[in-house]
Amino acid sequence: MRKVYTLAVFGLIVLLSLPGKSYGQTTIDAEFRPRSEFRQGFNQPLTDGTKSALITLQRTRLNFNYQGGVVSARLVLQDSRIFGETDTKQPSTASNGSVGVYEAWTELLLYSGTSFKIGRQGIQFEDGRLFSLSPWSNTGNSHDLAQLKYSAPGFDIQLGYAYGNQKAYNADTSYYSVSKMYKELAFIHLTKTLAKGLDLSLLHVSEGFNKSKTDLSLYHRNTTGGTLQLKNDKMPLGFLLTGYYQSGKNAATVDLDAYLLASKVAYSFNDKIGGLLGADYYSGSESTIAATKTNTFSKLPYGVNHSFNGYMEYWASLPKGGLFNYFGGVNLKINKRLSSDITYYAFKLAKTMKSGTTDIQKNIGSELDLVLNYKFSAETAIQFAWCTYFVNDGTKMLKYKSTSIDTKFPQYAYVMLTIKPKLYKTPAVAENK
Repeated sequence: MRKVYTLAVFGLIVLLSLPGKSYGQTTIDAEFRPRSEFRQGFNQPLTDGTKSALITLQRTRLNFNYQGGVVSARLVLQDSRIFGETDTKQPSTASNGSVGVYEAWTELLLYSGTSFKIGRQGIQFEDGRLFSLSPWSNTGNSHDLAQLKYSAPGFDIQLGYAYGNQKAYNADTSYYSVSKMYKELAFIHLTKTLAKGLDLSLLHVSEGFNKSKTDLSLYHRNTTGGTLQLKNDKMPLGFLLTGYYQSGKNAATVDLDAYLLASKVAYSFNDKIGGLLGADYYSGSESTIAATKTNTFSKLPYGVNHSFNGYMEYWASLPKGGLFNYFGGVNLKINKRLSSDITYYAFKLAKTMKSGTTDIQKNIGSELDLVLNYKFSAETAIQFAWCTYFVNDGTKMLKYKSTSIDTKFPQYAYVMLTIKPKLYKTPAVAENK
């Protein structure tokens, strides 16, 4: 912990002591983001007799950025905590929070349009379904990897590779057991602009995992697909079409054959009112499928949960039978500072599931999310949300394996304040004449 603060102070001193006329642009900014949440059925219905929860989370970041002609670099220090998790004399630690480095990378320009980037870095592709910075999370997502990037007008390609270890071993003889992480990762991502505002993106991801503690060879889960997106501020219509196919293995002895199809259409009726319609289909497995096979799409744990399938995150982990989610909503721009989103979701199983010998009904409930945003200034904003889930017998069977469980009315509300002050920027220097 002391090393982290020492690094921050040292970096600040060095940056502020640079001469005014430098070869690159240096900026320092911060983020303070407390969020208080009322949970009465978040993630699953709350049984009667169980007390609702009121918690406050806070994420604090200090960002150092350098942009030069040949070298770019970024260092992000992050403190993530829950109010009250430590006493008044102790800082948050790895066991009851996290304090440390969120990003630490450097990028070297090899030649025009081509660069090499290495270090701990966030990865974001399209809408964040598979890879996301996960801005909602109190910790975010970042990876230890290397990237080779090429960019030209209307075309972009990224090649990424990572190979992880838990310690500095002298021989690769230890089982890699970091939760929800790969031993090996490789991806290729391409984006091509087809027309103004119309982009086609293709992505292939291969994740490698140790088979067992006694067999350290790797099995791989492969995800291949792409996204076609229309987003043009001069057009009232926008859409996003996504499809991914998964193959390989989802566990050492389980063959994977699954897919995801998703669509979203947005339309602006005028500068104040917009509408949204969409559907997500995650393939599922029949109840009679062999134990050595699965057709259930595997949501990669590096994406963002909060943006899909409702803010209450009932189906952040997909049911074995898969999921069909269709939704619609309205977004309102009340004025330059105030906006609102209202979204309704309906959920069904993609395949029939059983609890014992009893079929679970395919209709597994619905959700309503109300969100209000207010922007105080360029640096400060507040968000309020209230969400509720309409539970039915299908919901109860999946969450509790019983329809006789009495639950409270599910609701989830939060208030989140985001402050992003700009602390320092290299002064502009006038040209000598």
